[in-house]
Amino acid sequence: MNFSIQALHPSILRRPGQFLCILLALGSAGRAGDPPPPPPHESVGQRFVPNDVAWDRPVYETSFDDPGELRDWKLEGGMRMSIQDGNLVLESKPGQVLNHLVCWLTKEMPADFLLEFTLRPQDRTEGLNIVFFSTRGIHGESIFDPALKPRDGTFKQYHSGDLNGYHISYWAGERGHANLRKNAGFSYVAAGPDLIRDAPQGSWQVVRLYKRGGTIRLMVDDVVSLGFDDDGRTHGPVWNHPGWIGLRQMGRTVRCEYGSLKVFPLQR
Repeated sequence: MNFSIQALHPSILRRPGQFLCILLALGSAGRAGDPPPPPPHESVGQRFVPNDVAWDRPVYETSFDDPGELRDWKLEGGMRMSIQDGNLVLESKPGQVLNHLVCWLTKEMPADFLLEFTLRPQDRTEGLNIVFFSTRGIHGESIFDPALKPRDGTFKQYHSGDLNGYHISYWAGERGHANLRKNAGFSYVAAGPDLIRDAPQGSWQVVRLYKRGGTIRLMVDDVVSLGFDDDGRTHGPVWNHPGWIGLRQMGRTVRCEYGSLKVFPLQR
């Protein structure tokens, strides 16, 4: 693994009280009965720009300029996916907090990759967004295999059903921190500060997710929000298979825009 990490980012240092509160809260950040996660990874708050990414050879990219690009996506649950003003817009029914959705990129992605997308939530203080990655059936199937159980956006179908993979709740407006879980089984394995909630309302941010083997880093505007090194033992084997990527919004997100999305392979 090759990457470049710089010193703790000033945006974290400007909010030491808030960051300390996040650290203290992490032990009780999961479901009732969850063991406390390990402390935030040493990379959290640092700039992370990997140098093993094949930036000139994306395996998938879109700027959502053409409504025809929706052919590459499959919506489960929610109210609507659409292309508006050059953005992918995912929406749930207003006032129906259980109208969750998952929007899958239908193309299989490599085992090791960097995912990059831009987003702009309707309201940063209320909502929760997740990215599923390295996801496939528990017997190695495509996530679209008709033998798998139907899915309609209900969360448990994705984290404790017949899918293996990882997911990160990278933005949680009410909660204030990001979580990483490993599926199937919803194992709570890492946490870190939410770097989206406090950004200016209406602004765009760049989210990057890096995965090489068990090394996982989630960055917002190049600053590490969450890090995890899967040892392949504590929570079961590393999910080192090619798989699918999905964008999830809980019903209370209501509406979120995505301006572009790219997936890059990693160099050997």
